[in-house]
Amino acid sequence: MKMTKMSRAIMPGMTNQRGILFGGQMMAWMDEVSGITAKRFTECEVTTVAVEQIKFLAPIPCGVFLDVCGEVVSVGNTSLKVQIEAWMDVSNGESEKVAEGLFVYVALDEHGKPRKVGKTL
Repeated sequence: MKMTKMSRAIMPGMTNQRGILFGGQMMAWMDEVSGITAKRFTECEVTTVAVEQIKFLAPIPCGVFLDVCGEVVSVGNTSLKVQIEAWMDVSNGESEKVAEGLFVYVALDEHGKPRKVGKTL
């Protein structure tokens, strides 16, 4: 499986004094979803080695529903890249992209050393 999706309802305890989702919370969810995506794809332990980019595209207010989606977009010998996009529900059943990022993982063997991914896209 090369895709993962997590949904969240944005609650008051997740927001700042303006009622907007904390950026650090979004970053944690992005790392969680990208890690699950990488582990599912490689079928082994993985570790984050880099976050190449994170962009916050729009504020995420309290009360909305948010989907954080991860997809493997490239595979190397021992590493892989996972693209993350976050979408919030807006009116009329539409969604708006509110964040995106690119995370790099390394596949690990049972001793915590890099191992061959063994799969291609």
